[in-house]
Amino acid sequence: MEEASAATFPKELVVEIVSWLPVKYVMQLRCLNKFFNALIFDPHFVQMHLNKSTRNSQLASICFEDENHDDQNNLSYSLITFSIPCLLQNQLTIFHRSDPYYLSREYPDIFRSVVGSCNGLLCWFGTSFPSDQWIYFSNPATRKESEKFTLFFDYNTNPIFNFSFGYDNLTQTYKVVAFYVDEERKSSVVKVFTLGNNSWKDIQCLPVLPIYCLLDRSKNDGVHLNGTINWIAFCDDININSNFTVDSNVTVDQFVILSLDLSTETYTQFLLPRRFDEVPRYPPKLVVLMDCLCFYNDFVIWQMKDFGVEDSWIQLFKINHEHFYTWVDLLPLYLSENGDTLVLANVKYKEAFIYNPRDNKVEQIGIANHIKWSQSKGYVESLVSTH
Repeated sequence: MEEASAATFPKELVVEIVSWLPVKYVMQLRCLNKFFNALIFDPHFVQMHLNKSTRNSQLASICFEDENHDDQNNLSYSLITFSIPCLLQNQLTIFHRSDPYYLSREYPDIFRSVVGSCNGLLCWFGTSFPSDQWIYFSNPATRKESEKFTLFFDYNTNPIFNFSFGYDNLTQTYKVVAFYVDEERKSSVVKVFTLGNNSWKDIQCLPVLPIYCLLDRSKNDGVHLNGTINWIAFCDDININSNFTVDSNVTVDQFVILSLDLSTETYTQFLLPRRFDEVPRYPPKLVVLMDCLCFYNDFVIWQMKDFGVEDSWIQLFKINHEHFYTWVDLLPLYLSENGDTLVLANVKYKEAFIYNPRDNKVEQIGIANHIKWSQSKGYVESLVSTH
């Protein structure tokens, strides 16, 4: 009897199977042989794996670790990621960091914040003692970090830049958009950083000003979708203070969506939903829910079904405000595929809610850890490189 030969699988089948595995297990295959070690860094496979990973999206939240709270010069950060299904199954959730991703403590950072999240990459902005300011990129799933890229401006002049992070579909590169509005609010400086050639360049200034740069100039509110960065903006010069108190003669017609195409590096302006007919008490918000651009204002969520088509706005939800504090400032974070579960954050407090549109019920999420819900970012595991 002939000795049975070991079963072999076509490489195409092996690649397909591996592409469904979580990043943790894919990374472990590197040690098996040269084939897997090369596969993990193959751009085609990285994209194949990313396409499947997007079906398991998560929320990522940044919070302070309290291990070194007595040493003010050595504060550490950790990144907590959790799946939405696990979150919804347990209203009182305790996150055990059995395999935490601790951010590097190479420098005694004074400040660090997440600019944005895209395809498994996080873009960070930070300030190091005594005066360095920089951005860098990390992939929490692979535990890889890029080098720190020093910013282009002189720290002593103290300009306050707003940063946004996204993906250029045409060139298949990741870009950071930084803009600064002068004190007179008459002009702006806009620069774009491209990961790969690691350089900044100037582009056309902003035609209108995003509202958050007028309210909180350190806030990063640009929303990335389909190769664009989007902001809510005023199309006229409007006086506004940090409490979002606007001139009495301001109308809803003066609000627009400003969209920057990362490929052409040109701007487009979109009108807001026609039924947005009252100047809001709190700043309105742009978010991405179910891969669509959505506009939230005073308990109502509109969805732009076809990106860039103003006539495609539909009212998605009108939430019963009786379930919340009076005029609570909410931020939509997540919407399930079947549309029956909405997660919202309270911007002013470290709390979040689950809203069921079908029965119009709201439940507060109980979290033992002090999650900064309003700073949560959409996150998906990937093998995308930080270089």
